[in-house]
Amino acid sequence: MRVVIFLLSAAVAGCSANAKTIGAPRPEVLRDVEGYAIASCLTNQTQPYLIDQGDAWASVIVQRMKGNLEVLAGIAERVKRENAKGEMAAIRDEAGSGKDKTLPVLYCGEIIDRPSVRAAIEKAVGELTLFYEQ
Repeated sequence: MRVVIFLLSAAVAGCSANAKTIGAPRPEVLRDVEGYAIASCLTNQTQPYLIDQGDAWASVIVQRMKGNLEVLAGIAERVKRENAKGEMAAIRDEAGSGKDKTLPVLYCGEIIDRPSVRAAIEKAVGELTLFYEQ
């Protein structure tokens, strides 16, 4: 019985610790840098609406960000290289022609997890954090 209580206590303690980190907001610097990466991805798509939305989103980030704007160039370059690989997310379009349907919004939303893009994000966050903490 003591073992069960101990295990339950450990499980509850683990859940409460995770709840605190899940509900915590991202730091502003991370939000802006990741957002810029996603916006850059959208500007590299072929659909005019997505290009426009990506450009507008990137403009908002540039206007509100703190620190050297040049830091964002590395992110845009990494995103451009990832886009050039042509690894767009796709599903089978069951309702239409039965061909593949590309998912650029999903692709761009997840581009921040690509290793090369994540490395550029971490570098930018490292360079900008002090400006955001002022």
